[in-house]
Amino acid sequence: MQPNLIRNLVLALAACTLPAPRPLLLADQPPVLPVEVLIGPTEPSPQNAPAPGPLRTPFAVEFDSQNQMWIVEFDGGRVLRCPPNAPTNPVVIAGPESATEDNSLGYVDGPARAARFNKLHNLVIDRDDVLYLSDHANHSVRRLLQNDQGEWIVDTFAGQGQSGPATDNVDRKQATFREPICITLDAKQNRLLIADIGNQVVRSLDLPTGNVSILAGQTAKFKDPRAVELSPDGRLLVLERNGNRLRRVEASGSITTLAGSGKKGKADGAADQASFNGPKHMDVSEDGLVFIADDVNHLIRVYDPHTNVVQTLNLGEYTLRRPHGVCIHDDQLYIADSFNHRILRVPLPKK
Repeated sequence: MQPNLIRNLVLALAACTLPAPRPLLLADQPPVLPVEVLIGPTEPSPQNAPAPGPLRTPFAVEFDSQNQMWIVEFDGGRVLRCPPNAPTNPVVIAGPESATEDNSLGYVDGPARAARFNKLHNLVIDRDDVLYLSDHANHSVRRLLQNDQGEWIVDTFAGQGQSGPATDNVDRKQATFREPICITLDAKQNRLLIADIGNQVVRSLDLPTGNVSILAGQTAKFKDPRAVELSPDGRLLVLERNGNRLRRVEASGSITTLAGSGKKGKADGAADQASFNGPKHMDVSEDGLVFIADDVNHLIRVYDPHTNVVQTLNLGEYTLRRPHGVCIHDDQLYIADSFNHRILRVPLPKK
């Protein structure tokens, strides 16, 4: 049997084992979801951009094995953690105590509180509770972990702190990136997938060997690959910021457009006619729904592969200001409402 046929057969079998779909209902007025403000301003729709409070431009949220919520800040340059089952009291683990310090941004490895980052975009946490951070203005992937004495330390896991080309098959210490924006882990946690937006490619970092390769974007091209995720059947999803599309990399290496006409807009409906405006991040539910932080539209959008429809989440009186992060955890959707300096939580929509 030819290799391509084998790959296609494996994908087809994987698709047959997906959980039963939970389609969204396309309606003129979709149901309003209850919104809970976990951290930050509680006013549903601030008329003017609020001043930073406990957080300063949070860009991403993730959870570790102890159910602790972690947050990274874009302008504040901090990594914060909330206690288990109480995601309302953030404590600084890495970076400066205050997000408004003059030296809050920089490029420093070492003890976590003395470490400095420059425009963190997102994070991913492995099964050992090691944090990998996309430090885009430092053109590197940083790592936050505890040493044998239980002290938190930061190191540069991949990259050299300076912008450079996407060289194929190179050790992580010699690799260069150009604004790595988003990272995620594969299902087995053997590879770190990196949206190397400045180089217009998706990179793969093999964790056991440290080898960095180009996974997609050399042959079939992307237009600003801003975020990467995996569908439940293991295929690579790529969100294009200036392409305003959600795309999928097939086993053959070709690229399929799943949603977005490519034009700027905020139209819901049939996926190929729907439009986005500067989408920044996504997360995928177990049944394949893709939740998208549609930054310039100040909305959260949902692509349903079962109905091939895009819909906007209805948050009622709550409005967002340039959301940059979404995270699914325990049937809840966490939203980094970045320029309102807050974290929101809503239940995942159901039929």
